[in-house]
Amino acid sequence: MGSKLTATVTPEGATATYKWKRADLADGQYSDIASATSAEYTLIAEDEGKFIKVEATGTDKYNGTVLSQATTAVAGTE
Repeated sequence: MGSKLTATVTPEGATATYKWKRADLADGQYSDIASATSAEYTLIAEDEGKFIKVEATGTDKYNGTVLSQATTAVAGTE
């Protein structure tokens, strides 16, 4: 826990809004993580054993929505 994930978009200078999502299975149903709407997301205890994706939606002159690949299952700290 406490590790940080960072989303980047291309081309350089593009702008986007972000929604981080988690699921129990890599190919499962993803739900939005409340208040996780910036380009960076810090993993929390609730993420342990879950898979994380980020959805980026272009803003201003950039358009379209892209969903990232899932992370591997988030490991806890022991």
